[in-house]
Amino acid sequence: MKEYQFQYTPMKDNFIAGLSIIGICFLTEFLGIYSHLNFIFTIVLTFSIGFLLFKVFKRKVVHYCTAKLSDSSVVFEFLNETKTFNFNELISYKSYYGNNGPVLYLNSDTENFKLFANKNFCKTTDFKLFCDDTITQLDKYSDSHNSALIHAGSIFATKGMLYFLIAATVIYLLAFLIESKALIIAIGTCGGFCLLFFWAMYLITNKNSS
Repeated sequence: MKEYQFQYTPMKDNFIAGLSIIGICFLTEFLGIYSHLNFIFTIVLTFSIGFLLFKVFKRKVVHYCTAKLSDSSVVFEFLNETKTFNFNELISYKSYYGNNGPVLYLNSDTENFKLFANKNFCKTTDFKLFCDDTITQLDKYSDSHNSALIHAGSIFATKGMLYFLIAATVIYLLAFLIESKALIIAIGTCGGFCLLFFWAMYLITNKNSS
C-alpha cells in the first residue's frame, strides 16, 4: 500500500469562492458604469477588488488529505472523516487535468465522489501524481478482474459539449445587439471570460486525449 499526501480544494468551497469573486467584480463594474465613473478607474477598481478577494479566499479553500492506494482499494483520510473505496464496488472512474487543475471522480452505487485541486489556490503536483497512479491501478484492476468498471471520459471530451459551446458563443454574440451600453460592457467582460474558460477546457481536454 502506497501513501500520498496532497492539497485539494473542495468543489463546494471552490465554487463559492469563484462565484463570489466573479459576482462581486461584476457588481463593482456595473455600479461603476451606472454611477458614470471613469471607465479606466472602474476597470482598475474591479480588478483590484477581485485580486484582494482572491487572496482572502485562497486561505480558506485549501485543505489537506492523506490517501493510501492498494491493489484493490483506495482510502482517503480527511481532517474529520475517512473514506474507503473498494474497487469491486465502483461503477466508473475518471481523472483529467483541466484548465484549473487535476480532477478525480470515483462513482459507486451509493456515492459520486469528486476530488479537485485548483492550481490557482494550491499546489497540484502531488495530487496529480496520486490521480495518475490511481487511474493506472484502476485500469490494471479492471483488466485483471474482467470487471465491468468503466473508465469514463471528461464532459469536455463529449460531442455535446462542442454543440453547447457553439450555441453559447452564438447567444453571446447576439447579446451585443442589446442597445444598453452598460449591459453590453458587462456581457462583454463577464460573458467573454466564461466562454474563454469553457473553450480552453474543451480544447485542452481534447488535445490531451488525442
